[in-house]
Amino acid sequence: MELDPERLETWEGLKKVSHSARKSWIHKNMPVLLKTLESYRFSTFSPPPWDVIGFICLNDNLYKEAEHIYDTMIKRTKGKENFMNRLTYYRGIAKFLQGRHKEAYEDFKLARHYELLQKDFHGPSLKAMAYMEKTIFPMREMVTKSQDKLRHDLNVPRFVDKVIGPDILKTLHKWGSASPLFSTNISQGGGYLLTLKNPLGIVKSIAIDPGFDFLDIFRDLGLSIVDLDAILATHDHDDHTESIEGLLSLLAKYNDHSPQSRVKRLDVFGSPGVMLKYQGLFNATDPYGNKEVNFKLLIPGSTIDSLGETSLKEEYGCALHVTQAYHEELWTHQESGVGVIIETNLSDKNHHPLKIGITGDTRYEAGLGTQYHDCQIILLNIGSLEKEEGKLLEQHLGLCGSINLLKEARPHIAVLTEFGEEFRGKRSTVASVIEDWSQPMEGPAEFKVIPADIHLEIRLTDLNIKETDTNVFLPYTMIEVDETEPEVIRYKLKEKTR
Repeated sequence: MELDPERLETWEGLKKVSHSARKSWIHKNMPVLLKTLESYRFSTFSPPPWDVIGFICLNDNLYKEAEHIYDTMIKRTKGKENFMNRLTYYRGIAKFLQGRHKEAYEDFKLARHYELLQKDFHGPSLKAMAYMEKTIFPMREMVTKSQDKLRHDLNVPRFVDKVIGPDILKTLHKWGSASPLFSTNISQGGGYLLTLKNPLGIVKSIAIDPGFDFLDIFRDLGLSIVDLDAILATHDHDDHTESIEGLLSLLAKYNDHSPQSRVKRLDVFGSPGVMLKYQGLFNATDPYGNKEVNFKLLIPGSTIDSLGETSLKEEYGCALHVTQAYHEELWTHQESGVGVIIETNLSDKNHHPLKIGITGDTRYEAGLGTQYHDCQIILLNIGSLEKEEGKLLEQHLGLCGSINLLKEARPHIAVLTEFGEEFRGKRSTVASVIEDWSQPMEGPAEFKVIPADIHLEIRLTDLNIKETDTNVFLPYTMIEVDETEPEVIRYKLKEKTR
């Protein structure tokens, strides 16, 4: 049946149209759609047509359009209270996803009022209001007050437990940005460590965005410079690169005291800003006159699949696909930061290559998440919370940007990371907000959002997550997050599956 904005019964056909064509059709026909809804008699269709078109708009990030649809129907109801709870709730979601949190909260309150009139004591607005009251509003207030209170404390405790095995993605990361430099609390930054077994059976390790304290955490695992093979840095900010100089200094010291047969080199993959920042160190030579660093520049749209004449998949068990990010680097004064997709030699249960997406620091732009559509795992850098009503962050994803990206990407696991310290004690709740509101408006949940801490360890061969207290790997769907202690996230077996 041909789509017709004046015929309600044709609107279901939008679900069969491509994403871009659907958005174009809605934009073009929005005035007619609203006029058609204004003449609807509240009787014929199930589901009601405003939900058909409203859910499509919410799923496709057309939040302003969804707001217009639900606002039109709210004005039309004129006392039909049995509709008002859903209409005001979904209008609240549309406003929330535009970053207008105060207005969204007022809609959730109104929806709660109508739910109680219908004796619906457990409607969705109750949970939405709890998110706002207990997490979103307190965090926003904390963001504005925390900048002057953060100080550095280098004597951070270590939480890691044992040396890493093959095919593991391990978070050695707690707080992002410059928090570890200024925090009044015991604080640490970090990075990530990826281990992959290459076709020769050799385990290779890659440090990803090694920022403040990464080197300390790395060594506390019982590892040394001889255990590291490569560094990947998405941009030049200190919280993603601060430990690079220390790692290269250790490399130089190691080579100074090694015979020529044992001289070690590091492969470094970095953005233009990283190249400029460490150019002098990258050009350093070992005692025998050989370069100690093999540097590869990361340019969006490019693929790195070789190191000279050596295949990267043979050497490391992976290839690197460089993606677009929107984040200004200090050394280029341009938005030259990047994201990366690591395509491993491993396969998922559907025999597709296992891919790990790393967003790096970036603001959200429409379509950003489609770059990571084939990734089973995404490292999602939230950065901070939206600071101004109705405005997305300019340099980081934030809450709304994270939701938008996941609605486009649809991984199996999203590792939520790069937290400012205003998230202290709230990381698990924020992950729940993002997980709940980035899923389809109807149907089962499609993916899991896991807040990252230095205990998080994912086994890539089966996507199992290590339970913190027992060190047993369990399916990620059976894992729940325990943030009883605000400083520490623990990963535990869900109570219902015990």
